[in-house]
Amino acid sequence: MDKEQQEQPQEQSQPGANPFVEELAKLGRNFSQLIKEALESPQLQEVQKEVVTGAQTVIEEINEAMVKARESDVTKTVAQKAAQTAEELKTSPVTQNIKTGVLNALRSVNEELGDIVQKMERNMQQSAAKDEAPAAEPAPESAPETPASP
Repeated sequence: MDKEQQEQPQEQSQPGANPFVEELAKLGRNFSQLIKEALESPQLQEVQKEVVTGAQTVIEEINEAMVKARESDVTKTVAQKAAQTAEELKTSPVTQNIKTGVLNALRSVNEELGDIVQKMERNMQQSAAKDEAPAAEPAPESAPETPASP
C-alpha cells in the first residue's frame, strides 16, 4: 500500500476538517518519512549524531535564555502587547489572505517533500537491487590436476 492510499482513510474520516490541520499533518508525515529515509543512509548516520549534539546544545541555550527572559519586566510588557496585537490580527481581513497564502505554501512544500521522499525511496530500492543482483557468472572450475606420468 503506498503512502497516498494510507492517507486517504485518515482524510476521509475527518469530513470538513480544517485544511490547515490537514496540511500540517501531511507536512509532519512528509517530514517524518523524509527524515526516516535520510537517516537510513550510512553517510547520514554521522550527520545525525552531529545534529543531535547540536540540537541538545541549542535547547540548553534556549532554555537558559527563556528563564532569563521570563524574569524581565520588558518581556512581560512585550507579551501583553503581543497578545493585544494577536487579538487585533484575528479580526483583520488581511488575516484571511495570509491564511490562504500560508495554506498554499504548505501544500507546495508537502508536494515537494513527497516528490523527494519518492525519489529517495526509488534510489534506495535501486541501490538495494544492485546490491542483491548476482555477480557475473563465475569462471568454470578447472579439472583437478593429475600428476604427470613418469
